[in-house]
Amino acid sequence: MKRFFPAHIGVFLAARRNIFADSEAESRFLRFTVICCIGFLVMIAFGVHNYMRGQYVICQLLFLSAFCQSCGWLLLFHGRMEKLVYRGNCLIFCLILGYLTFLGGEDHSVIFWLSTAPLIIFMVLGSTEGLVWVSSLWLALAGYFSFSIYLHGAHIYPFPFVIRFLVSFSVIFICAYFYEEFRQKSRTHLEEKNTLLQAEIAERLRIEKSLRESEERYRAIYLHAAEGILLISFGGKIVECNPQILQILGYLEVSLIGRNIFTLFHPDDLQRVPSQLDKLRAGEIVFVERHLRTAAGTYLLFEQSGKKINDDLIILLYRDITERKIAEMALERANQALDQLAHIDGLTQVANRRKFDQVLQSEWQRTRREGKVLGVVLGDIDFFKQFNDIYGHQTGDDCLRSVAQVLSRQIRRPADLVARYGGEEFVMLLPDTSYEGCQQIAEKARKEIEVLRIPHSGSTVQPVVTMSFGVAAGTANDMEKPADLVETADKALYRAKNAGRNRVC
Repeated sequence: MKRFFPAHIGVFLAARRNIFADSEAESRFLRFTVICCIGFLVMIAFGVHNYMRGQYVICQLLFLSAFCQSCGWLLLFHGRMEKLVYRGNCLIFCLILGYLTFLGGEDHSVIFWLSTAPLIIFMVLGSTEGLVWVSSLWLALAGYFSFSIYLHGAHIYPFPFVIRFLVSFSVIFICAYFYEEFRQKSRTHLEEKNTLLQAEIAERLRIEKSLRESEERYRAIYLHAAEGILLISFGGKIVECNPQILQILGYLEVSLIGRNIFTLFHPDDLQRVPSQLDKLRAGEIVFVERHLRTAAGTYLLFEQSGKKINDDLIILLYRDITERKIAEMALERANQALDQLAHIDGLTQVANRRKFDQVLQSEWQRTRREGKVLGVVLGDIDFFKQFNDIYGHQTGDDCLRSVAQVLSRQIRRPADLVARYGGEEFVMLLPDTSYEGCQQIAEKARKEIEVLRIPHSGSTVQPVVTMSFGVAAGTANDMEKPADLVETADKALYRAKNAGRNRVC
């Protein structure tokens, strides 16, 4: 039994993932599963209750609905007739509730259960199709209440009760619709952000893998390179050497054995790093760089590592560090490239939000020390969402690049910074710039963007792309933290939008 259940649970989960590759479809299936579990128990309970009361027609309808729910769930689990199952179960649910409404009751409890219909329909069918179904159900109920007096055997509901019920049903209908709409938009937005995050992670992993491969290549060269080895006495006299050191330096063995190691070192090395024999005799491991004199009279740079191996000998290993220096330079260049990727917006090629936050913090500290003014200009492209909807995201990307180029042309000093703040928002950080200066720069940028004459039929301001700006400037004494300055500029931007856009506030 212990091995049976986990295995079958694993098969169940794997089958579900294979069938519902779309996360929204899987979410809808899970919601339908919850509704089926609750509905099945409720229908069985009410079916038994009505059977005991002798109401066999309602009992049969409830049992039939529970059976249809179970069959529909099995079909969905096997990935078959998805739309038919959802719509069919909703139809059966509405027909049963309609029949119960026709029968009525003294306490009108069936009307209360009918009020839950919008919640269930929106959860199963979604906001778009659910809107059609629930609207049709509302009209059907309104029609029934209006003409129930002409239907034989129909329960007649009082007019005040009908008004209260239709109002309550409408409120539930509207709340359920907007909740489902909000949920779907939030889910879509979250999935888009997750996709961007996964792409960024994949790009970083690719860069890290490339760096690791490069480092491993140079490390392999380093590990398999021929190492020169010298055995010296505690006084520095060479006792033994290996063929590799002889080949590297070009000496014969007889010319090295018995020679003092210090005669091979470059004089400048001894001044920079004095003799390490005392540390070696004390048992320490020493790593230094040394230039060794070759038989031809030239000097080669080696990494020297030394360690005492017994009471009489010290071993010195010499590695040619040329390859390692190359690897360090390559790694440094790769780190610079990675730093570039981490601080530059890939689309507009201006600084990104992370870079802006770092520079803002450092400039804020400098402003605090020197008491100078720090200016911030926050800009937002007007009606950019409509621009994307009309002209497409590719044209939207071109528009963002053009705006970024215009903003970049406004800064003249090395300390000034233009960054993409997020989406269609850009920010300019202007150290040691007064409020009037920031306003002039923002107004100039606004005019140049309008002069670009990028068509925008979805804008209610101009038939071309425009931009609104919020300007703020102050010292560290005026505000507690740098975020307050950005917040002030954001409020000014908000006022510019409310005042009609395409302006500087």
